[in-house]
Amino acid sequence: MRQKFITFCTVFIGCFLGYAQEKTNDKSSFFDDVIWNIDNIPFARFTGFADALGTINSDNRIATLNEFDTGLFIRPDLKYKKSNLTLWASPRLNSIYEDLTKEIDVEFYFQSLKAKIQVSEAFYIAGGRYLKQFGTSIFINPSNPFFLDPGRLNPKIEIRPMDFVELNIATKKNLDLTLIANLSKGETQIVFDDLFFEFSNRYGLLVDYYGDSYNIGSIFSMTEDERYHLGIYGQKNLNDAVVIWLDSALEYNMNRFYPVEGHETELIPFEMVNGEENKELFFSGLLGASYTFNFGPTLNLEYYYNGKGYDDEDAQRYYNMIASSANFNFDVTRDLSDLNLGRAINTGMPYTRKNYVFSQFGENDVFGELSYNLRYFYSIDDQSSQLSSLIEWNALDNLEVFTVFLSNFGSRQSDFKRLLDYQLMVGLIYRL
Repeated sequence: MRQKFITFCTVFIGCFLGYAQEKTNDKSSFFDDVIWNIDNIPFARFTGFADALGTINSDNRIATLNEFDTGLFIRPDLKYKKSNLTLWASPRLNSIYEDLTKEIDVEFYFQSLKAKIQVSEAFYIAGGRYLKQFGTSIFINPSNPFFLDPGRLNPKIEIRPMDFVELNIATKKNLDLTLIANLSKGETQIVFDDLFFEFSNRYGLLVDYYGDSYNIGSIFSMTEDERYHLGIYGQKNLNDAVVIWLDSALEYNMNRFYPVEGHETELIPFEMVNGEENKELFFSGLLGASYTFNFGPTLNLEYYYNGKGYDDEDAQRYYNMIASSANFNFDVTRDLSDLNLGRAINTGMPYTRKNYVFSQFGENDVFGELSYNLRYFYSIDDQSSQLSSLIEWNALDNLEVFTVFLSNFGSRQSDFKRLLDYQLMVGLIYRL
């Protein structure tokens, strides 16, 4: 790993310097146009999870969670801009000590490696490895077919990027048109795994319109294996204190695991499948509003309807499958049960039921030093809930202290409580 890392850095820096020398025909230095910083993030994380017999992670053999781990994230971010060319590079070096294995896991990858050419004032071409996020929701963006989870619950853990090419046309009537091609799964290895979902290239047209106090957008996309998605979102400022928004999607033949009785091998009684029931039209959407108080904080409320989530009958079958898996703990039946449980965790849906209320109360830069967000999520269907918080204190100009905490409530047969009891992450961010 170390040799590969050193080799990569040598090649990358060599190419970087060669390009710099070629482009600097004037007397200015190439590096005068580079903006960079490096975040060093040491942290510790404590997790309580379900591991009793008959739960979704029996004996911790499916998700293999650590009750305690600690590590260091090194996150450089570089941006180069010269004339009509902009380059971004965000290499990542993550080192995590896992209490379960008593080993240090080291990983290197790029969170972003992107280039953009501004061909004219109204047209640009961009491509590379990065996140393509859009939509209006605070917590989940049904309109986005690429990244449903915006990663705001714990922003210290980055969502892994994929590979894109996009062409953008900006008209003089506040209308933007963007052709997007998602050509590779990039770093999203867990979701697009042989045991879960097969990656397929997705192509879409994104349309954004910007008004004086509002914006609306829509994206239509499809994959090469005929999975269709239509997303619509919008946001409006009613006044200085109140903002309202919506974020919604219609999906056909999407990736989603659901439970069925019987198994093709007839060795176990249930199976999690990505099958014919997904070849229907599903609607998901949310309505949200925020109010900013005169004394500083903002309150956000969202109602989310997850049309592809499980109804009561599906949910009961889902939990029956989880409970029955404990009866198969040897030979091939254990492997089949473990596959079911893995798919029960990674269903393709961040939330498995249909009706939710999300709320947040928080404020940024209190006294120029402190930011906090308190969140409460509630599942109307199974009455489970989640309470979480994010607190960030800028102790010095280049030093931040943070804590991220969540606690889940409900029975083991509920969405929020099925896997995790709680998680606490504490750490520092030292910026160079």
